[in-house]
Parts: sequence; structure tokens; C-alpha cells
Amino acid sequence: MKNINMVVDIGNTNTVMGFYSETVLQYSWRLNTDKAKTEDEYFSIIKQLADNHKLMLSQITKTAISSVVPEITRIFSHLIKKYFNCDVDIVNAYSKLGLQFSVTDPGFIGSDLVVNAFSAIEKYNTNCIICDFGTATTIQLVGKDGYFFGTVIAPGVITSAKNLFDSTALLANVQLTKPEHLLGTNTTDALLSGIVTGNLMMLEGFIKAIKNEYKHLGEIKTIATGGISELICSDSEEIDVINKNLTLDGLNFICCK
Repeated sequence: MKNINMVVDIGNTNTVMGFYSETVLQYSWRLNTDKAKTEDEYFSIIKQLADNHKLMLSQITKTAISSVVPEITRIFSHLIKKYFNCDVDIVNAYSKLGLQFSVTDPGFIGSDLVVNAFSAIEKYNTNCIICDFGTATTIQLVGKDGYFFGTVIAPGVITSAKNLFDSTALLANVQLTKPEHLLGTNTTDALLSGIVTGNLMMLEGFIKAIKNEYKHLGEIKTIATGGISELICSDSEEIDVINKNLTLDGLNFICCK
């Protein structure tokens, strides 16, 4: 029976779970992040999904969690201790991952940023700009030696779009897709250009500026991750790699350390 690593990326909107056999992602599930659910309710959902995929939860021997929602961190910690016979590694900026920070106390740095930085260095072994499309859009630079230079945090694509849709009844049924033209000739196309192309232009502007400011570092690889990274970045000349599983891969690397 193969051992399985379970990794959990808890965000403000979604919680993504991955199940790895060594370095291979076997399954991944996306759940709504719900502070009202108990560990028993979350486990019931996980058990049903595992049964549907014929995954034996008894195979799980290691777990790692990245979380920006302390309440859900506690729930999943209790869940794992109650239902799984394995230790849980809750990753944060104090975790021994070989990263270096420019501040004395890096505790305010989100664990998602920490895991993404670690994962990028492990996978690509060079200086990296990492663009993560989540509830917020983050753009960070990490050196190949593990030095964490800093981060940009911008409103998330879906979060911003939802706020606009909720405020404007006529836009309620617009689905996010890549616009065909820069200028829209109807409300939907104009809106899609503003949201999708507008976020791409913002992203590329930051990437160009960061590369220019830190050109003394030499090669800088740009990586896009997050659920809608392909929608925003598929045609970008500034993005080298789209890797939706960068955070999950990083958590699995931590399980394998």
C-alpha cells in the first residue's frame, strides 16, 4: 500500500486539498472555506470525496497545511488529529525552509506566500516572480538563494468582479472569459476587457517594473498560479510558466523533507 501525503491550502474563499504519492499529485479537491463548519462536517465531505475516488484515507502518513484563516487552521488541525494517524505541519514564515526575510519578525507574511516562494525555488532553482490569483492577487519576488524581497497585494480578479456584479443588476449573469478584442462594443465585452485584460496589463506592468528594478539579479523566471491563472495569463509574454499547483507542490515538498 502506497503512502499518501495530504496537503491543504486554506484561503479566504476556497480550501484546496491535494493528495500525493511521492511527487505525483493523484487527486485535488476545491472546497468552499466555511468558518461555520465543524471538523466533523469537513471530514464528512472529505470522506465522501475519498470514497468517490477510491482513496483510502488510512494511506495518509504526512500532512502539511498553509492557511491564511486561523479559525479554519484550528478546525483542520483538530480534524487531522481526530481522524488521521499522522502529524500535521502547519507552515508559516518561521518554518525552517531556508528562506531569508528582510524584516526582524516575518510573522505577518502569509503562509501562502511562504509556501509559493519555497516551491518556486525547489522547482526552478532561480530568481522567481510569483503571481498568485486568489481572493487577492499577489506578486512576489524571491531570490534563488531564498531571499524574500517583498510582495505586491492587489484586489483579486474574482473578488473585484463579484463586487461589481453585485452592485449592478444588469451584469449579474456575466461569465468570466477571455475577451476577443481590447475594446468592447457591448457591455459584456467591455466589462470582460476591463476585468481580464485590465488585470493582465496591471500584472505585466508590475513584472516589467520589478525586473527593471532588480535586473542586477540576472535571470528572473515569472510563474503564474491560482485557479484563474490560465484565463488571465495564457497570452502573456511576461509569464514563463503557468503552474496551478505551485502551492500544493510546495506543501508536498515540505511533507517530503
